[in-house]
Amino acid sequence: MRRVSRILAALVLASSASTFAPAQIPPAPNPPAAQSSEERLRQLEQLLADTRAELAKIKASSTSATTDAKLDELSRRIDILAQEIENLKMGEAAPAVETGAQSGEKSVERYGIGPAGAKVYGLKKGVSIGGYGEVLYNNFASKDQSGNPTSGDDVITLLRAVLYVGYKFDQHFVLNTEIEYENAVVASDKGGEAEIEFAYVDYMHSRAFNARSGLVLVPSGLVNQLHEPTSFLGARRPDVENFIIPTTWRELGAGVYGELGPISYQAYGVNGLNAAGYTARRGIRGGRQEGSEALAKSWAFAGRADFTAVAGLLAGVSVFSGDAGQGQYTPSGVKIGALTTIFDVHADWRWRGLWLRGLYARTSVGQADLINQLNNFEADESVGSLQEGWYVQGGFDVLSLVSATKLNLIPFVRYEQYDTQAEVPVGYERNPENDVKEVTVGVAFQPIPQLILKTDWQQRHNAAKAGVSVWNASLGYVF
Repeated sequence: MRRVSRILAALVLASSASTFAPAQIPPAPNPPAAQSSEERLRQLEQLLADTRAELAKIKASSTSATTDAKLDELSRRIDILAQEIENLKMGEAAPAVETGAQSGEKSVERYGIGPAGAKVYGLKKGVSIGGYGEVLYNNFASKDQSGNPTSGDDVITLLRAVLYVGYKFDQHFVLNTEIEYENAVVASDKGGEAEIEFAYVDYMHSRAFNARSGLVLVPSGLVNQLHEPTSFLGARRPDVENFIIPTTWRELGAGVYGELGPISYQAYGVNGLNAAGYTARRGIRGGRQEGSEALAKSWAFAGRADFTAVAGLLAGVSVFSGDAGQGQYTPSGVKIGALTTIFDVHADWRWRGLWLRGLYARTSVGQADLINQLNNFEADESVGSLQEGWYVQGGFDVLSLVSATKLNLIPFVRYEQYDTQAEVPVGYERNPENDVKEVTVGVAFQPIPQLILKTDWQQRHNAAKAGVSVWNASLGYVF
């Protein structure tokens, strides 16, 4: 009777596979890290079927000692397999502190945010807390590229300290927020800021279709949505994704996102930019309204599509387009439309220890001459009617060649080129200081996945021969 009871218990465990929580699967071999969730699910279901078949054979065995021992092992395997299958079927978020080859891509393609910010999606219900931060040191060269003395001060700062707070109400509704403090102190004599990076509510329907509304990250480029310090190389974010794509960029609006076969997508309607904030050097960056009493006479569309069928590869395009005039007029009484369109094509590929990344971004600004009149800009201060930039980056984790280590040591190099005045309206002049080329060489070290130390040297040149190189070092954390 004892033997029969144990067999029945094992069968009950096998037949109720969808009721258990996540776990790992010893002693079955782990699949390669490059496997998709669907491949993993198929493998686990096959293992469960094989285990059930083995249980049936043991049931007919006549050796009681052998039967008891094998039933113990099979009961354990069935339990753990059931847990893992349920985890995958629920579509649980990637672990928030995981920074391996695919955690970043999976979180951004599925939810449009970084892995730590995606923690709330892994809950059944309740509060989720996570965050990240960066300490940054800048040491500027004493002379520019022409050999002239520079006046920049070396600076160290707590660049940002971020807290994610989310709440999962039930299987359908999720609240997620990101609260950021910059430069440690918010005071009139300091450069610190306190701001909300995002605050939105999701309606979770299925992997193929979900809805989002609130203060959302614009789905442009590689860094704007995936900007936790363990998710990019370099002590500083790439300048192309600062001056051409104004990272971190968020606006108020609503839209949908999901995964359709090999393609993940995002599409939002958001308030438009404010052209009054455009400048020659910083491009459209000052036009972000950040959800703070945003002018809403002009609206925009933001969309993105990524190919994700190849393990470790994220490749796609994004577009943002809408008027930025916000009902404003020039001093002479001409209404400003200022249609602004940002397009980018991007790719990020991680294979074993290799990490490659590249991006091209292009911004066109209509009626740049009227924006110049609105802001009373001089001849060489013109907003660029065309702004563009690109970069390529490669790194390799040399410790991936060492067995039985969880440390990461990634030397890398990045080349980027951008011009916020690639074209200007007739009657205005380009400032050669805004035509920039940079080479960044550095190394990133992770003693554990949640911590990263980065140092690099950036050689900066511009067409005015006034570029100033800088050595950077940073400490980043994520939890």
